[in-house]
Amino acid sequence: MRRSIALFMLALITLGGLIGVAPASAAPRMRCFAETNHCIASPILEYWEGNGGLPTFGYPISELQIESNDGWTGPTQWFQRDRLEDHGSLGVLAGRLGAQLLQMQGRAWETFPRVSSAPPGCRYFPETGHSLCGLFLSYWEHNGGLPRFGFPVTQPFDEVFAADPQTPPHPLQVQYFERRRMEEHTELQGTPYEVLLGLLGRDIYQHGGCQEAQWPLQATGAAYRSSVGCPTFSFPFRPEGVRAVEPFERGSMVWVKGGYRQPDWIYVIFYDQKRSSLVWASYQDTWREGDPASGGKPPPPGLYEPIRGFGKVWRDNPQVSNTLGWATAPESADNGIVQSFSSGALMLYRSTADRVFILYNGGRADDIARIP
Repeated sequence: MRRSIALFMLALITLGGLIGVAPASAAPRMRCFAETNHCIASPILEYWEGNGGLPTFGYPISELQIESNDGWTGPTQWFQRDRLEDHGSLGVLAGRLGAQLLQMQGRAWETFPRVSSAPPGCRYFPETGHSLCGLFLSYWEHNGGLPRFGFPVTQPFDEVFAADPQTPPHPLQVQYFERRRMEEHTELQGTPYEVLLGLLGRDIYQHGGCQEAQWPLQATGAAYRSSVGCPTFSFPFRPEGVRAVEPFERGSMVWVKGGYRQPDWIYVIFYDQKRSSLVWASYQDTWREGDPASGGKPPPPGLYEPIRGFGKVWRDNPQVSNTLGWATAPESADNGIVQSFSSGALMLYRSTADRVFILYNGGRADDIARIP
């Protein structure tokens, strides 16, 4: 009898010990990414994996942090293409980034043209006055629909995005939704990636709502953002780029070749004693092949008379010739770019010198080395 009681007590002690060392709860699951040096943990990880993973959300670009967005405050994590929010008992929800990005860029979705109906085979949304058709409709229906994307807030339109050195700027057909931007990539036609989701998380979290400037002005545009605003991309009415430059005794001229149905322009940059700064003015290039290339005015020794378009502006505008003086070298070809900004400013990149003229709205200018 005593032996049975002893064995029973030993069993209770052993069981109590096992209960005492059992963990209260399992540690949350976590997945880390060397590509961005950030990790995702439960419950956002389960949402990320269960709703498309990398192609849908991209890599994490922040750690989990407490933020306030759209009147709600709570655990938030940013991804290249999205913002995910842990709403506790309501679950994980995606941010309303499509509408937010347009608002940050001064293009509120309410100002976009609306339609009153949809063509056959399309879908109309009276809530926002927009329709959804073709590839975008198919992607919307097969990848989460209204909970994932929200309502369309624009019609499809062409938008130009910054390019890398190997890819010239080109338009993509896009459509904005409350939460996302869809992009049609015709170069991937016939593949599962013909429709891709825009990098809205990156553009808002890392770039303040801006797209990057064209290559190679990404760093320069970002460094001067407080002065020039966000880069803008208009298509097809955008200049081809800087094609010629010429230095003068007291300034410079830059020739910019116009874009589709747009004229060529000549920019004059010089130092203004009254303003104690560089200033700029622009003139439409009206010189054409067959016009006199030179005015025939002999320059002083070691200096040059500007010719062709530069020469015509210089001769026809005495304030230009009096301000700039003679050219100190012949005009030279260049292969630079022009980047416009939301403030009205321009950056003229001269590739041969690796320098940038910043032409501010209001007439002031800077001449800086490109920030690599």
